[in-house]
Amino acid sequence: MKRLAAIVFVLAYLLSCSEETDIRSVAEHQERLIVEAVITDQEDRIQKVILSKTVPYYSKETAAPVSGASVEIDAGGTTIGFKEVPEGSGTYIAPVGFRGVEGKKYHLGITLQDGSLYEADATMPHNGFRLDEIDYAFAGNKSMGVDSLWTLAIWGKDMEQTDYYYVTVGVNDHFYPFEISQVTDDKYFNGNDVNGFPIATLLQVYWRKNLYGDCCKYLETGDVVTLEALTLDKGFYDFLVSMTLNGSLSAIPLFSPQPANCPTNIKGENVLGYFAVCPTSSATVKVDDPQRPYYKRMM
Repeated sequence: MKRLAAIVFVLAYLLSCSEETDIRSVAEHQERLIVEAVITDQEDRIQKVILSKTVPYYSKETAAPVSGASVEIDAGGTTIGFKEVPEGSGTYIAPVGFRGVEGKKYHLGITLQDGSLYEADATMPHNGFRLDEIDYAFAGNKSMGVDSLWTLAIWGKDMEQTDYYYVTVGVNDHFYPFEISQVTDDKYFNGNDVNGFPIATLLQVYWRKNLYGDCCKYLETGDVVTLEALTLDKGFYDFLVSMTLNGSLSAIPLFSPQPANCPTNIKGENVLGYFAVCPTSSATVKVDDPQRPYYKRMM
């Protein structure tokens, strides 16, 4: 889930404001550790934990990575050590092949160089959606190569229990960042077959491609579009919804209400973020004609 930490940074900045809007020295900022730890069941995906520190809202500095920490995950009696790669990056990766397993409990332990301890527990929920196929349809006119819209439809089955999802789209393995992905529940199709449901859109305009890269490019013949749906536990869903409501990148902090604290399952002093273990359903479609309608019959 790329750039998730960036949204947490924004929330941290907002949370550092007092109710009296007392703008004084940036030295009064209360530094917080940010933990981005989302483990999936994808064996071919690098599992990682990203650590960083917040900076004062009015600072021109970027959030600093937290280097030299000890990061481990206990997977039912087996301890998995994460290595910082590259050194100084604050990104800690698991050994190749490590992945989450449905129904299994995991314990995250983090020890910083100053001895500060942080820990969290998570259980991977059962996958809530069987994603069989996806297809695309051109839905808007291309204007000078910078204005176009596609819809993505899905075919599959939602399981009977209430589920929560993080839905993201990738083009040639370049995926949407958090702020343009979706967080949703299954109230519209709980327990039912899903046939041609238009769950996502691909919008390509020049400023989105400049900002987010090839995930927002104009589709061309040969491109591969991927849709991923991560099943979330209720706590992680509430965390992501809270970031969506309170962490808008377009908000003007001085004229916005003070946001509520985002929920977290991480124990420790002055910490933001979440530890989650998520099963993933995904499907791909190869573009043969960027301007064609769905091949499949809508039902």
